[in-house]
Amino acid sequence: MGEWISEAVLFTIFVVPLVVLFGYAVYDVVRRPDAGVALKAVWLVVFCLVPILGPLAYLVLRPPGTTAQEAALAGSERSRAAELTALADLHDRGKLTDREYEHIKAQHVFDDYGMPSSVREQRGSQML
Repeated sequence: MGEWISEAVLFTIFVVPLVVLFGYAVYDVVRRPDAGVALKAVWLVVFCLVPILGPLAYLVLRPPGTTAQEAALAGSERSRAAELTALADLHDRGKLTDREYEHIKAQHVFDDYGMPSSVREQRGSQML
């Protein structure tokens, strides 16, 4: 009985993380939109030939922003900055009053960062 428990512990400590590492690396290579079929095939062969170091090397060498989530986050920051710039331009040209500008800016900034509306309403423009 004790031998079975020690084998289960060793399996949990060593084998499960390696399988998860391998699986995540394969999943990430396959879903990368910026990599061609040949590059994906090369990485998959490397993963099979060098099962531990291959996935680790891929995850270390992978350029930032290759996942869809990272690209979406980067895109939203750029679009948020562009929208705030356009809002400031409308304010500078006199199309928006100071009160309208502050209200729209606070609504846009705080909604995007997930601040609860009750906190935003209680503090008003003090946070800006």
